[in-house]
Amino acid sequence: MALNAAMIEAHMRNPVPLPHENFLYHCNGVSFDLKIGDGYPANSLAYTATTGTAFVSNQRIVFLAKPTASKPSAGPTRINSFTAPHSNLRDQKFSQPMFGANRFEATVVPVAGGGVPSNARLTLTFKEGGGYDFATKVREMGERIQQIGEVPAYDEQLPAYDHPPTYRDENAYPEEAPPGYEPVSRT
Repeated sequence: MALNAAMIEAHMRNPVPLPHENFLYHCNGVSFDLKIGDGYPANSLAYTATTGTAFVSNQRIVFLAKPTASKPSAGPTRINSFTAPHSNLRDQKFSQPMFGANRFEATVVPVAGGGVPSNARLTLTFKEGGGYDFATKVREMGERIQQIGEVPAYDEQLPAYDHPPTYRDENAYPEEAPPGYEPVSRT
């Protein structure tokens, strides 16, 4: 996982795709919460964003915070972007509470040079819907990566066919009758 490391297209506010990366789903109106440490104030750190967009690709998940004009308050640290490969997401959980917004939670294993020293707990809250589809895509991609051992291309091309099938004349009869068939005369 990496904080504030996602490259962003300036004119569209979308993440720049990595080589061989396809974005499969995105959802607006998502809040972000990342907790690092054991909960004690001296050993813990939290990053938050009140609203933004969450993306799922065939390689990673990305969160882009919506830019705000106000300064962040004291306490949790505000972020601009977050990215984590599917292979670094553990203990994924999707919850749909009776009251309140849907949540996707996962333990995220850090990557070298990502700016996070230890495992962290990620929570994405889907205030405008789309959480189920997001969680489903993340789960599917994680399963595919485990099955094949590498990042799938996802938009796989269909195999090329040698030639189109040939069709018979609809009024033609088969040359031989099937076994056990008794001929019927036509009048």
